[in-house]
Amino acid sequence: MPEDLTMQPVAPVTKWSAGSIRITSRAISASGISVRLGITADEQFERGSLMSPRNPSSARRESSVWIRRSGLCNDSELADHVRTLVGLVDRCREELAHLSADCDLELLLGFGSENGQGGCVLPAGLLSEVGALGLDIVLDLYPPESAATATPG
Repeated sequence: MPEDLTMQPVAPVTKWSAGSIRITSRAISASGISVRLGITADEQFERGSLMSPRNPSSARRESSVWIRRSGLCNDSELADHVRTLVGLVDRCREELAHLSADCDLELLLGFGSENGQGGCVLPAGLLSEVGALGLDIVLDLYPPESAATATPG
């Protein structure tokens, strides 16, 4: 007799997403990027600073790094992270264009799902706005941990 699938409990789909803008440069300091955009970074690292501040013999950064997160919860839709970040820098279009000569401008997105199934929609209009800002999209996908590699909590 075939198994009755309607009797099987359905596992909730637990997915998460995150978004930030990352600007890196070998020519412009992270603090200089904040000044030029008029936006404070959530994290910033200056060129030449230690990769691991607690280890004086660690490698030094080759570029300055400026990061601003969306500020949304991880259970928000990926498109909402993108909308929030686009809204944050929309008034900075001209300055972003100037920065692009000496900086890499990225919209850094992360997406994961516990059961390995999931997806999102990034509307064409929203992607056009990202493109108009000169931001490259970096999408990091995180597969679920397999039972063999999962560590007990």
